[in-house]
Amino acid sequence: MGRKYKTTGCAKFFFVLIILAPLAYIGASYYNGQDGIQNVKNLLGIGSSNDATSNNQDDTYDLDRQLSKLEKDVKYFEGEVERLRKELEACQAAKN
Repeated sequence: MGRKYKTTGCAKFFFVLIILAPLAYIGASYYNGQDGIQNVKNLLGIGSSNDATSNNQDDTYDLDRQLSKLEKDVKYFEGEVERLRKELEACQAAKN
């Protein structure tokens, strides 16, 4: 009989890299409450274009909502800066 095949370190590394690492990623995704297989499909670009369109519309809505919130914050902080500037001027006038 011939010699038995011994697995080299390089072969073990590729086995882990190709087989076990994606399985661990999918398992961790499911553990975190995400769809692991869909995450892998999104990373590889596999999937229907309808999903991308609906995701794009959702992202646009989220960005619009975030933009309006940030605009409100800017207006608030501009008013706050103006109030503090007036307070500083009043303090400086009282000091002199």
